[in-house]
Amino acid sequence: MKTQGNIKLTSSAKTSKESVIEFNIVPNEKTPWHYHTLFSETFEILEGTLEVGVNNQVHQLVKGDRVTIKPNEKHYFNNISKDECLILVTISPGNENFENALLISKGLARDGLASAAGTPKKLTDLALFVYLNNSKMVGLQKIAEPLFNFLAARAIKKGRLKELELKYF
Repeated sequence: MKTQGNIKLTSSAKTSKESVIEFNIVPNEKTPWHYHTLFSETFEILEGTLEVGVNNQVHQLVKGDRVTIKPNEKHYFNNISKDECLILVTISPGNENFENALLISKGLARDGLASAAGTPKKLTDLALFVYLNNSKMVGLQKIAEPLFNFLAARAIKKGRLKELELKYF
């Protein structure tokens, strides 16, 4: 099994209309239900299996499968298998902040600064991740969104984002 934190930026919003990112999702790595307002997200499974929920449907995706999540559609992913999953994610239109969020989160994971589920252990780093990747919370988590926005703005002001960019880009 590969180490949590492998990521390759194939195409960047800096030079292309789309962001294309290949990365691994280790067993038990997951996201909570959320949505994005700025872009669609297409997951293509390169290796392994991945559970992806979109609106009221749950998909078990295997190698070769793909699913596109449109802006404002609630979704999550969860690697419920015992094996690593390798995916290609296409963000359209491309979004540099999303790219940066993944680079930082996978870097934190490599350094042991994220949980087994891939969540940054430090609350301010989690807030920055949520802010950068344009994640909007759903359900009861929605009440935490103003706090996360405040923590992200404060972390940017205090230089934490610059520190993470210097380390992981």
